[in-house]
Amino acid sequence: MPEEQSQGMSARSGQPSGTLFLVGLPIGHPDDLTVRALTILRRVDLVATKNPRSTQVLLSHHGIHASLTTYDRNNAAEKTPILIDRLRQGRHIALISDCGMPALYDPGRLLIAAATRIHFPVEVIPGPSIVTAAATLCGMDTNAFVFEGRCTGSPRGLARRLQSIQFEPRTLILLPPARSLRQTLRVILRTLGNRRVVVGLDLTQSGQNVLRGRVRSLLAREALLNEESLAVLIVEGARAGKHAGRKAT
Repeated sequence: MPEEQSQGMSARSGQPSGTLFLVGLPIGHPDDLTVRALTILRRVDLVATKNPRSTQVLLSHHGIHASLTTYDRNNAAEKTPILIDRLRQGRHIALISDCGMPALYDPGRLLIAAATRIHFPVEVIPGPSIVTAAATLCGMDTNAFVFEGRCTGSPRGLARRLQSIQFEPRTLILLPPARSLRQTLRVILRTLGNRRVVVGLDLTQSGQNVLRGRVRSLLAREALLNEESLAVLIVEGARAGKHAGRKAT
């Protein structure tokens, strides 16, 4: 397996450690997995994944047989030392999310931080990201943008988050749960105004759907999406004196 140039503590003690690979997965279409990612997933000793069932489907699609272990928000704290011990034994581990890049709105950062503290090699295997896919697709100014992550919690909490950035000129990207997309748009209308938005549904999949318009026009649609869809929401940034806060029309 590839090794970083810097030698970790285990290597200095005579026992080479394993490498932690941060592997990007497709956000929808299984064939978006990169050649390098395929190689790594075939060769590692263990794959730490948020969702073993969906990972198994993806790996089977590519004819890969790998040992899987669950690594998610519920068990990250207790699983991290176990995986660190595997690395110490010289095992190579691939850390993946259910889609996109691990550690982006994902508990992977706990394992990454622990591995780097002990100077174990950590390598990133870049892949698809719903954030960059949305930024590319939206047709807005994405020379700079703000990623606000998941729209979870209460509408009041989301409103407070949005009010704190209501005059932010950069394009805003959010990941709302599909079942609450309409509610999220209502909060955006109240706090940011009737801005231009783009909703991407199941990007890269055969049933991909992209909705464009202002907030009110999307809310006027009877049905926005299937509640099982993976949604990404892009909101135009504030324009001085035009689309800032409640004054937008």
